[in-house]
Parts: sequence; structure tokens; C-alpha cells
Amino acid sequence: MSYRFRQLDPKTRCLVAIGNFGLAVGLILLITLHPASQFERNCLHAICGFFLGFSVVINLCALTGAGRCKSLRNPQQDSPALR
Repeated sequence: MSYRFRQLDPKTRCLVAIGNFGLAVGLILLITLHPASQFERNCLHAICGFFLGFSVVINLCALTGAGRCKSLRNPQQDSPALR
């Protein structure tokens, strides 16, 4: 199941953007912050794991929503989505 981003409806595009933002925040926090103690490191990993999990859930919701779109499943021959 592969959809081009511009073919998706606005709600799905918004969900994909939010999911990608969560992925970026989680990875940037993990790379840039360097905690001093073990407790701070555990909290950082928990926060990053939350953002990464949030990203996975939102992106899966966007893909299932895109799969339900009638115009993408049964496109007509002269549909602008095929161009």
C-alpha cells in the first residue's frame, strides 16, 4: 500500500505531518540532550519513547484512514489523482 502524499485527503496529510513531527522531536531529544544522572537518563528515554510511540500510532492511523478513502481505492480513468 503506497500512496503519494499529495493524493491524500487533508485530514490524512495532517496526521502524517503530526506523526513525522513526533518522530523528529523524539529523535532530536535523544541526540541533543545529555543527562548527568541515571534518573535523568531514564526520564529522557521515557519521553523519547513516548514521542516515538506517538509517531507510530499516528502514522498507522493515517495509513488506515487513507486505505478507507474511496477515490484512492477505485480511481476513475480520468481522475486527477492519477496524474
